Amino acid sequence: MKVFTPIHEVLDGEHDGESIYLRGWVHRIRKQKNMVFVILRDPSGVVQAVIKEGNVSQKEYDAAQSMLIESLITIHGSAKADERAPEGYEIQVNSLEVLHYAEEFPLTENLSIELLNDYRHLWMRSRKLTNALKVRDEVFRAAREYLRQKGFYETTSPMFVSTIGEEGAELFEVDYFGEKIYLTQTSQMHLEPQLFAMEKVFTLAPSFRGEKSRTRKHLTEFWHLEAEEAWCDHECNINRQEELITHICHSVAKNRLSELEELDISPDRLLDIQTPFDRITYSEAIEMCQKEGLDIEWGDDLRTEAESVLTDDRKNFLFVEFYPKEIKSFYMKHNEEDPRTYKNNDLLAPEGYAEIIGGSQREDDVNKLLENLKRIGDDPEKYKWYIDIRRYGSVIHSGFGVGIDRLITWMLKLDHIRDVVPFPRTVSRIYP
Repeated sequence: MKVFTPIHEVLDGEHDGESIYLRGWVHRIRKQKNMVFVILRDPSGVVQAVIKEGNVSQKEYDAAQSMLIESLITIHGSAKADERAPEGYEIQVNSLEVLHYAEEFPLTENLSIELLNDYRHLWMRSRKLTNALKVRDEVFRAAREYLRQKGFYETTSPMFVSTIGEEGAELFEVDYFGEKIYLTQTSQMHLEPQLFAMEKVFTLAPSFRGEKSRTRKHLTEFWHLEAEEAWCDHECNINRQEELITHICHSVAKNRLSELEELDISPDRLLDIQTPFDRITYSEAIEMCQKEGLDIEWGDDLRTEAESVLTDDRKNFLFVEFYPKEIKSFYMKHNEEDPRTYKNNDLLAPEGYAEIIGGSQREDDVNKLLENLKRIGDDPEKYKWYIDIRRYGSVIHSGFGVGIDRLITWMLKLDHIRDVVPFPRTVSRIYP
């Protein structure tokens, strides 16, 4: 039985001089009169294969001359180091089989971004997208690794909800058998009841925001890592967030080195992320923005321009804490030191890449929670089930949500958040 070698083992020098079998897709092809150069792709990498007339049967050589890119093949040949080869190694082919002749590939150079996204199902085979998705896999793995090491249980929450989780964010309404409900903006409110059973819980799932934003940092469907922890106050919550992000950054730097190199990202960019992160109050942030000439007042939210002022020149992440109550959600903990604010935080990525975490200590006093709802004019009856958890064994607890897609966009210095998602959903795109 044929044993097929992953391409990355060839590139790592494990089979220099050996005769091996490879299989994959024709990523690139260049045909000459007596020779065919193929860049062969499998999930682990790409390598050049050289098919010379006379080294294979005439039938096989004719097949190689007939192939187009994305044809599926198997080859047998000798691996050898060659500094002239694109990846430093090449395969001298002595036999091949074409398993599928691809049709003419519709993607060529210099296509518009819109057209490339129309062919997203094919464009993801590009090295840039493939490598970004492999980094994404490592981010998911590392996040789960850290949280499980700290005693968290992974759980799930519903995507159909009847209550609003975030102030100010647009909701997607759904007709649920004649009843108006929503796609969830956050799993937080359904995670909190679960911590009363398991103390530390998290979920990694989509969230949906109907904001009509056409910026490089917004998606209507994004992947949300959310955690809730009992016996954890504001300081504990800050520490948890920075430890998690640091662990993820270091794991990607150590375990996705080849992908980072192909994307021209130095692993030092991620290894240099260290705790503690930078930290300022919301009030200090407003003062800094005003000194830079921004038209912003205390009580305004920190939008893109303000985030850029605060982070463009930073190499580490920045916590902004203690936001005004008027611009944050009702479930956050009252801040005794400044009654205008909650015990909350946003975490801003370096270099102007925007907010990637929102978190807070949660209000555990049922009466203050009811006061918050009345203050914003909302009906406590809608949140009866949520308020109940403060009536029966209420405990100090905190939580946060990480925008995974934004984090990866910063890691890879990408221009747009869509480039880290297999099938991005934006205001203008629902296909494919």
